[in-house]
Amino acid sequence: MCRVPPVSVLPSSYTVAVERHLTGAGIAKSSVWIYRISLMTWGWMLAGEPAPTGPARRGAKPPVFPVTAIDDPALPEELAELAAARADEMDANTDDRELSIARKAIA
Repeated sequence: MCRVPPVSVLPSSYTVAVERHLTGAGIAKSSVWIYRISLMTWGWMLAGEPAPTGPARRGAKPPVFPVTAIDDPALPEELAELAAARADEMDANTDDRELSIARKAIA
């Protein structure tokens, strides 16, 4: 059984925060893979780097950065711009799925 650190213990990086979320999210193992790819893609965007697309997404690891970076007050606007630009690169179903996964993780 995998132990999830208490919420009061701040994850050391965005990647660690994603893994913690996936461990405690109560989603099917088959969905964890898809969620991980999507949330790691957001990690690239959060780091200000272009996210890989297509098959290259599956094995790509986002840059390591502190999870506190997601507290930046300008982040929602920046992510909206990044998501809009990225929407032009992918089909509507993928875009909708990634936005849905991000909403669930934020909630």
